[in-house]
Amino acid sequence: MAQQQYDTIIVNARIIDGTGAPWYRSSLAIKGDKIAKIGTFSEDELSLASNVFNASDSYLAPGFIDSHTHDDSAIISAPEHESKTRQGVTTVVTGNCGFSTYPNGDIEEIRSHLRTLLGNVPEEHFFSNFTSLKDSLTANIGLNIASLVGHGPLRISVMGYEQREATTEEISAMSELLEEQLQQGAIGMSLGLVYPPSAYAGIEELVTLAKVVAKYDRLLSAHVRSYEGSLLKSIDEFLNILKESKARGLLSHLQAAGRPYWEILIPQAIDMIESARQEQGIDIAVDMYPYLAGSSTILQLLPPSAMAGGFQELLRKIEDPIYREELRELTESGREPGWESKIALIGWENVVISSVIDESLRQFEGMNMTAAAQVLDMSEFDFLLYVVVIDEGTTNIIMFQQSEVDLHKVLRSRLHMIGSDSIPRDGGKPHPRMYGSFPKVIGRLANQDGLMALEEAVRKATSLPAQRFGILDRGILRPQMIADIVLFSPDFVDNATFEEPTLSPKGLQSLWINGIQTILDDKPLGTLAGNVIVK
Repeated sequence: MAQQQYDTIIVNARIIDGTGAPWYRSSLAIKGDKIAKIGTFSEDELSLASNVFNASDSYLAPGFIDSHTHDDSAIISAPEHESKTRQGVTTVVTGNCGFSTYPNGDIEEIRSHLRTLLGNVPEEHFFSNFTSLKDSLTANIGLNIASLVGHGPLRISVMGYEQREATTEEISAMSELLEEQLQQGAIGMSLGLVYPPSAYAGIEELVTLAKVVAKYDRLLSAHVRSYEGSLLKSIDEFLNILKESKARGLLSHLQAAGRPYWEILIPQAIDMIESARQEQGIDIAVDMYPYLAGSSTILQLLPPSAMAGGFQELLRKIEDPIYREELRELTESGREPGWESKIALIGWENVVISSVIDESLRQFEGMNMTAAAQVLDMSEFDFLLYVVVIDEGTTNIIMFQQSEVDLHKVLRSRLHMIGSDSIPRDGGKPHPRMYGSFPKVIGRLANQDGLMALEEAVRKATSLPAQRFGILDRGILRPQMIADIVLFSPDFVDNATFEEPTLSPKGLQSLWINGIQTILDDKPLGTLAGNVIVK
């Protein structure tokens, strides 16, 4: 009887299976889109295989899952998505922080909402529902996508940018719209509780929507209301939502922003989350990128009340000198419920212009707000509003705001998974996390610096996010699992920096997505092998 013919056999590998267990030497075979066998292979099996690939004692692991991205539009503009695949990423999770490209409701308002984060997103990148997204992307993408429904589009579709709690009827309408997306296969819902209009939601609305998520056994992720002084209060709100709804949760990019809170709040936050799991049975984990700076829309520097009524209303209000002065005080030193001045905490000099849309502002990319304001002989606040008006609120910024001690404590937590929080934009100087997050954690911080075991770093990029999102056919190297596989050398490491943020890592030897080889010796092969993951 003839031996089974495998498509690919990878021999002489150090296998890191994704569970956190120590690596072991073995070989692995791929048949179709699945792992067919792990173990030793006879000469006959090797001779009948279509391809035998020598790993040369490098590390073979499950493909990495980027648990937190804003790649919603970029994956359409550049389907190969090399910024991620060249890191060993085989699956990205989109629709985070309450932002998504569906359901579209009022297309212009939904588009305006996403433009504040991603810049000029073409109208054709928005979809009426999850099914239309899936149908458009299937067979046209270079890696796998799992998508969350953004809370922002749900709320905009029902009640626009009104700064108030939703009525019972409006909550019901949002719930029906959410349920439709989950029935079609979305993996859950994301909250962006610092970003209007999600910032205006009350607890009844959030718990009701979370119960819909739980009904379908999906995930609820949350950019909580504050990562500053109200961090613990904000985490407590999210924990209560999860407790009341019984949804499983993911707290997005856990951090303490602002020097006054360094090395104080993060130990308490981790203890609080662990206690919620152990004592209350709340199912929660966290994600975080491995950098001390964050990145977001420039509108995050303004208090949430500034966007009440939408962006055009903001433009109207800042024409009033009295309101403008009130806004200055809030922006530079004030507080609102769940929000405090980012500028008071980190200073204008620690806010850098990353990416703009208007060509007249290109000269400021890579400059901090103080230096940029000096070019135009303005105060930093006046420069902020100048940019907001000229760039229509679409400017992206980088904020240096975290402590290395806190960051490393989060990265070492057993509940932490790697999420790049990438914000792809055309041009500018993007955050290096878009090009370097996974090799930075796995290659530099774990394998080189010893912050954690290499196998634990791989677990944070594979089986942990797979389990959290319910993508249970990936994330572990076992027979019959989908063959999303990465082969990386012992010198796998990031190259991207804030000065040169788009440099690709080195040491990625090969990548297989759904059983198809897409990278060889650090070089993409131009193959579109990705799928849309449907629950």
